[in-house]
Amino acid sequence: MPLPSASKEPDDSQTWELAERCLLPIAFSHAIAVILATILNTLSISQTSSFVLFLLLLVISVGFTLFYHNLKVTAAGKAVLITGCDSRVGYTLSKQLDELGFTVFAGFNTKVESEEAMQKLKQEASGRLHILQLDVTSEHDIHSTFLYVNENLPDGAPGLWALIHAAAWVTLGECEWVPSSVLRRSVDINFIGLARLTQVFLPLIRRSKGRVVIVSSLLARIPSPVRGIYCAVKAAVEAWAACLRLEMRRWGVDVVIVETSEYVSGNAWLKDNSSLLEQARDMWTQLDPQTRKEYGQELFQKEMLALERYTQKTDIDLTPVTRALIDGVMKTFPMRKYTPVSRQERIQALCSDYLPKPVYDILYVN
Repeated sequence: MPLPSASKEPDDSQTWELAERCLLPIAFSHAIAVILATILNTLSISQTSSFVLFLLLLVISVGFTLFYHNLKVTAAGKAVLITGCDSRVGYTLSKQLDELGFTVFAGFNTKVESEEAMQKLKQEASGRLHILQLDVTSEHDIHSTFLYVNENLPDGAPGLWALIHAAAWVTLGECEWVPSSVLRRSVDINFIGLARLTQVFLPLIRRSKGRVVIVSSLLARIPSPVRGIYCAVKAAVEAWAACLRLEMRRWGVDVVIVETSEYVSGNAWLKDNSSLLEQARDMWTQLDPQTRKEYGQELFQKEMLALERYTQKTDIDLTPVTRALIDGVMKTFPMRKYTPVSRQERIQALCSDYLPKPVYDILYVN
């Protein structure tokens, strides 16, 4: 299973993103250089080395790639809607996008529980920022938000530039433990609410040729015990987002996925440090006696201790995550997927994607 970093690592995610951008131009440069050199030498037009042609094409293609990789849109006159601003990621992202000049619509799950955070954000931000109550599972909140955003877009804005899904609800526990009510709520918040909100706002996003930015998790690609439900809903979100990206290409709408690390998604999206442990205890008490007997109190205690690490170190650095989200909003040509995770987690994800499963299990499971 992926492990949280005990110490702060340098953020090399931008290097990986640039390498991913340049990989295809480098491959094409080499192929075209070989073909051109073969044709020129065969026709006796020129005895040019394929290596020289490769270097020339490499400089041109990589230079062009770097140019469009770093292009950014102008923030002035553009509006973004962010869900889950009662989380650290959503709250921080709202402040940063406001500072960059965007008109920000910050959606909080409930006014009652988030009143203090709402007031603090309003005081720290500019007059362009709007505070909204947005429960993604509430049809009333979704349509009320749509009407408010549509009426308060910046002057001259054709529509909404970006819809950022930062709301999430972490469900942990053995797959057999999770009650149907908890399972249903997890699916409602993490998938159905996200999909429904996107459906409602897509007309506004199409008008501005904007983008949908989705906060996902590396667990969508890495099966992990005790996180089965969360793995499943995040995998569903990524599959849905991939289909949406293909469908929206005809309108010039981008769909961007930001995969966070296990530690961030299991900690920073929580409202308080005791919620995970309370959730685990509720799951255990709702199991039938026979199931509790078969698992045993000792195993339950072990799982509880494993979950406690999610409730610690709430000051973990979120800079790589917010940087990736801002790039997804501001880059003229954003990446399809950003993975601001540690090097260890990135290597594990690559092993999960490309190694035979028995080999992966030997390395990371057994």
